[in-house]
Amino acid sequence: MTGEREAFHAATRLSRAARDLMQSAHSLDSPSDSHAVLGNVLDTMRSLESVLGQLAEWHRSAEAGRHVHDGNDESTIGIMTAVAELDLAEQQAEGLQETISRVYGGNAVVQWFDEIAPPE
Repeated sequence: MTGEREAFHAATRLSRAARDLMQSAHSLDSPSDSHAVLGNVLDTMRSLESVLGQLAEWHRSAEAGRHVHDGNDESTIGIMTAVAELDLAEQQAEGLQETISRVYGGNAVVQWFDEIAPPE
């Protein structure tokens, strides 16, 4: 999809999808699905790490008079804060991605039952 406000609309769809996942991940009908779910979460984290870096670079390149009002100290401080925090968020996302990657690897060796066995 290319068009006006593409990033805005993509972020809105991502937010909705994450909310749907949050509401459904508390139980899995097929335990083996956990591996695919974790794989998709890992892929999403990789993408989010990249997005945070891209947003940091975009904020770094914001120009007074073009992107923000010229001579507005609050805007300048806001951009500087956003850049610093986006850099930090990107680093933290990388760490979370590495953790989820280890979870994904651990989950990969589990021999799941496709149907949950009834309690004895």
